[in-house]
Amino acid sequence: MSYNKAMMAQLNKKIVLEMIRTQGPINKAEIARKAELSIPTVMKITEEFERQNLVKTIGKGESTGGKRPDLLEFVSNAYYITGIDIGRHYVKIVIIDMAAVIMSKECFPTTEEDIKKPEQFLEKIASHVEALIIKSGISKERFMGIGIGMPGILDYAKGDVIFSPDFNWVNVPLMRIFQNRLPDFRILLENANRALAIGEYTYGAAKNAEYILCINLGYGIGAAIIENGELLYGKSGTCGEFGHMIMESDGPLCDCGNQGCLEALASGNAIAKRMEQEIKEGKQSLVSRMVSEQGRIEAEMVFEAARAGDILSRKVIEEAMEYVGIAIASSINLLDPDTIILAGGLTKSQDLFFEQMQKTVEKYKMKYTGKNVVIRIGTLGEYATAIGAATMLTRLFIEKGGAF
Repeated sequence: MSYNKAMMAQLNKKIVLEMIRTQGPINKAEIARKAELSIPTVMKITEEFERQNLVKTIGKGESTGGKRPDLLEFVSNAYYITGIDIGRHYVKIVIIDMAAVIMSKECFPTTEEDIKKPEQFLEKIASHVEALIIKSGISKERFMGIGIGMPGILDYAKGDVIFSPDFNWVNVPLMRIFQNRLPDFRILLENANRALAIGEYTYGAAKNAEYILCINLGYGIGAAIIENGELLYGKSGTCGEFGHMIMESDGPLCDCGNQGCLEALASGNAIAKRMEQEIKEGKQSLVSRMVSEQGRIEAEMVFEAARAGDILSRKVIEEAMEYVGIAIASSINLLDPDTIILAGGLTKSQDLFFEQMQKTVEKYKMKYTGKNVVIRIGTLGEYATAIGAATMLTRLFIEKGGAF
C-alpha cells in the first residue's frame, strides 16, 4: 500500500510541476481543476516546490468572485544541465537552464586524428566539458547532470557505442570514459537523432504534436519517432535508422557497409562526394574555385555555389533532396505521423530545396495518406542536438516529480 501511495504522490508531483512549467503563470485552483486533484493536495505539493525553489509566486490573478489568487511560475534557472553533441565535423557543448536558455556554449572541430583515437577524443571532450562548467561559475550542486548525444547504435546498459557509421567506431566505451573523468555528475547517453527529436518536442517546432518523425539532415541522415511524448526504440533499440533505407540496390557504398542507402545518396557527406566525382569527370562548377582555396569539398560549398547560380550544384542538391522527399513519402505511407520535423545542418539551406522537396513528397506518397501531416523546419538551431541531450535530464527530473 505504501509503495502505491508513494508512486501516486510522485505522479501527482509530476503532473503539477509539468503543468506549472508549461502553462504558468497559473493559480492553484486552476491546477486542481485541470489535474483533477484536491486543492489541499495541490497546496501541499506547490508549497514543497516553493521550498525547493522550483516554483515561485509572481503576482495575483484575476478574481472570480473572491480574493485574487496567487499566480505560480516555474523557476527555470533553479538547476542547470550540460548537453553534448558529438558530431562528425564538430563537437558542440551547451549549458542550459530548464527552459533551454543557453548560458554557455562551445564548439570545436572533430579532426581525423580524433576519429582514429576514440578514447583520447572522448577524454578531450570530457576535459572541455569540465572546463566549461568551471568557467560558467555555477556550483556543481546546481547542475542536474550531463546529457550526451552520440550518432550510431548504442548499448544503453553498458554505455558503449556498438557501431557508429559516421565515425567508423565499434564497441567504444563512451560512458566509462565520461564517468571516470566527471564522477560528480549524473550522465545520460542517447542517440544523437533521438536527443535532437526530444529537444524539438520539448522546446522547438514539435511542441504539442502527438506523433512525430524528426529527421536529422546533416553529415549523415538519421531520424527518431516520438509518440505521445515518448521516444520509440524498437525491439533492439535501432528504431529510426531513416538514413539507411535502401533507395537504390546498386547505388553508392554507404559508411554502414550497404549500397544505395539514403545517407549515401542525400546526406551532406554524399552531396560533397557527388560533387567531387562530377568535378573529376570534367564538369564545370564554382565549387572548383572554392575547393582550391579551402582544400576539400564540403556540402556547404555546394549550397553556397547553388545560391550563387551554379547549375551543377543546383542539380546535385535537387537530386539528393528528391531522394529525401521519396523517403519521407514512404515514411508517411508507413507511419502516418501528424508532424515531420526536418533539422540538422542541411536545413540551414532550406531556401534551396524545401518547397521542391514538399512537392516530391506529395508526388510520391500514396493518395489519401498523410492528410493531416505537417512538415516543419526545426527551430532550435545548430545547437539543437546538444540542447536535446541536456533536455533528457530535465525530462527525467520532471518525471520524478522534481527529484534527482
